[in-house]
Amino acid sequence: MLNRIVTEIYESGLLRELCENIRVSSNDMDDFLQEMYMVLLEYNPDKIVEMYEKKQLKFFMVRIIQNQYNSKTSPFYRKYKKYYKYIDGNYINDENNEDECDE
Repeated sequence: MLNRIVTEIYESGLLRELCENIRVSSNDMDDFLQEMYMVLLEYNPDKIVEMYEKKQLKFFMVRIIQNQYNSKTSPFYRKYKKYYKYIDGNYINDENNEDECDE
């Protein structure tokens, strides 16, 4: 059932639409969508099915998108945004990362 739900979300383009509405950068979109699908697939299947049946899944996805994209502790941030900045059309390594402790 979980695979059917995630397939339906993928084919409808709902997740991409929600990300665009929340203003996920087009530069981050492909990687971010992949991370979001992983979150859905790794989440408790019973809860996903329950939210889907109660028509609460869209709200859940919006909250997950906001948390993943805007949080400096999210897996997406740690994998993709922490060390790189997008400047003048290019990704550069962020040598002066504010999150790292200097000891």
